[in-house]
Amino acid sequence: MIKFFIIFYVLSFSALAGELDGKGLICKVYGDTVGYFFDLDRAYEYKLSGGKDGLEIKKKDVGKYLTNENSIFINEIKINRKDLSFQKYSSFRGECKAFKNMKEFKKGFDIEELVKDNKI
Repeated sequence: MIKFFIIFYVLSFSALAGELDGKGLICKVYGDTVGYFFDLDRAYEYKLSGGKDGLEIKKKDVGKYLTNENSIFINEIKINRKDLSFQKYSSFRGECKAFKNMKEFKKGFDIEELVKDNKI
């Protein structure tokens, strides 16, 4: 019976993976901006990084994601689907904004807007 419950639990997570494909989130975590775009049952992390001529958006495959009715799980990251709160481990917390497609997601990374208040 316990074996059946474990298999059911694992399959319930797996069955919901992929439902976010084509959508993204941009999160503010302690002032930093990090994005997650979901495609082909995988999560891709987008971060701003210094490039040769200025800031650039870097993309990194961070693996498969899982979902249930309340949360999105990306490795050690948990994002609440109802209020889009971000939690990594127990201490890193932030807030996210959802985007319906890649075009809107990329607009959310307006580098000029993100650095406009920088002093140096």
